[in-house]
Amino acid sequence: MKFPEFNTPPKSDFHGIPTFVDDEPYVSAFGLQWLKHAKTQLDSHTGLTITRDRLSRMCGPLYSQLDGKVVLEAGCGAGRFTEVLLESASFITAVDLSAAVLANYENNGKNPKLRIARASITELPFEKEQFDIVFCPGVVQHTPNPSKSISELYKQVKPGGWLIFDQYRYNLSTILKVTWIFRLILKRLSPEKGLILTDWLVKIWLPAHRKVAKNRILEILLFRISPITSHFAGYPNMSEDDQIAWARLNTHDNLTDFHKHHTSVHRIKKVVKKLGAINQYFCIMPYTIEVRCQKPAEDEGTTISEKPAIRKLKGSNVVSG
Repeated sequence: MKFPEFNTPPKSDFHGIPTFVDDEPYVSAFGLQWLKHAKTQLDSHTGLTITRDRLSRMCGPLYSQLDGKVVLEAGCGAGRFTEVLLESASFITAVDLSAAVLANYENNGKNPKLRIARASITELPFEKEQFDIVFCPGVVQHTPNPSKSISELYKQVKPGGWLIFDQYRYNLSTILKVTWIFRLILKRLSPEKGLILTDWLVKIWLPAHRKVAKNRILEILLFRISPITSHFAGYPNMSEDDQIAWARLNTHDNLTDFHKHHTSVHRIKKVVKKLGAINQYFCIMPYTIEVRCQKPAEDEGTTISEKPAIRKLKGSNVVSG
């Protein structure tokens, strides 16, 4: 069975997509941004390999071993990773809490190797240990309790399978940036007004980011006072139209998320150790920590690393994606 059965009936049918959650205001904001930017981050749209590179880095050697695997993509958004995962002979169950599932269905839904559902990663509608790989990029930090979210995702991993996820990490920028002020304002606005305001902020601030993109010191200083996200330094080959679209999407994503949890390497290592996972791998990025770990199997031939592997990536061109 390539698609594990649901262990509970859907609450409703959301435009043909089985739905196991009720709508919430902050979820509506995420859904609105993905419906507006349904194709913005797709590699097939940008002509770049941004998503492929990030998926390959997070999966490591597993990236070339996806064929035949049963994969859960938790927090699929508009399907940027779904698109790349479907290039393999794996079977993907993609879930998201928001209406972004509609964008994913529009982008990838015709593929018979894909099943899409609307569900929460803390209340997944499957029995335990159903998936070879559980992949969750950029989501656990937006949940009320990241440690619980990670634990619930790990429960879905088969013995011998893998959990792959990332989370924001603390750095100097976390303390010095002024974005928290804008987040306080935007949380009080409707999703529609929030989207209008973040687009306006990008229109005002993006030209300044364009001018300082090649000066690392000025760029760092500007990011301390600017409320927007820009990618001129990280993705210099991206077209001007896509620079604007990515800035609008990620600025809205950054300023309207209801939950925004950061962690440290020490803390995330404790969370993973508590799971009982083996072959732990931590990639420390400028703004995130990427994690890959395996659930122990009964097979005595399984190779187990004695210490967690830690890799640190630095530089203005190193981005989380």
